[in-house]
Amino acid sequence: MKPDTRGLTREFCKLTNTSSKTALSWLKQYDFDIDLACLQWAEKESKAEAEKSIHGLFDQFKSSEDADLIDFDGSAKLFETLGVSFEDPETLLISYLLQSPNMGEFIREKFVQGCSTLSISNLSDLKNAVDQKKSLWKSDRALQKAVYIYSYPLACDKGKKNLSTGIAIELLQVLLKDFFPLLDHWVDFLQNSPIMDRALPKDTWNELWDFSLYTKVSPDCSDYDFEGAWPTLIDEFVVYYRKQVLNLSEYL
Repeated sequence: MKPDTRGLTREFCKLTNTSSKTALSWLKQYDFDIDLACLQWAEKESKAEAEKSIHGLFDQFKSSEDADLIDFDGSAKLFETLGVSFEDPETLLISYLLQSPNMGEFIREKFVQGCSTLSISNLSDLKNAVDQKKSLWKSDRALQKAVYIYSYPLACDKGKKNLSTGIAIELLQVLLKDFFPLLDHWVDFLQNSPIMDRALPKDTWNELWDFSLYTKVSPDCSDYDFEGAWPTLIDEFVVYYRKQVLNLSEYL
């Protein structure tokens, strides 16, 4: 049976306050199922309204020189509003959630995407979301790893892809202090290695997360697999650790 296109169009116009042309086009997308069409329209309008609110939230902290950027000063104001200082590790979590491209900066497009993903449309929503994620961060290994992996490019100098070993050490002492039993030994190893004059490879950074979990199970690295896919720098650390720290003559 052919649908009453005129009647449905009039009804859609009445319910959504749209033009006949828009109503007809929208109804066609959903085979003139007016209930489904109205539902999808309402969701679209709700999303548009929420996105408008997110832009308003961004504008509270945007740079006076670039309307699509929250600069260092704006970020400091944002963190302060959220009850976080730049020295707090939670800044890394917030940077991850709001897709910051560089430490102390947020760009409008990514900020809006991050807020939309978290169903945030105002400052109160943002505070609640950050508080919830902060609590979750203490126990959620997937979130912890995601923030850890994200922190490498985040902390790189603007326009650079590699992170200096010195900065990497500072981050590791924040991000892995509760998860990596051998962290102090790893830091000592790096500080006495030629790598201090170079960047810490990204693959080493990424794999160090899994290595930290391994050392919680095998703190003496007695069954470490040198034939595995571990980065060379981690191989060298295991040799150093078993020989220099544990004083084991047979360390391979």
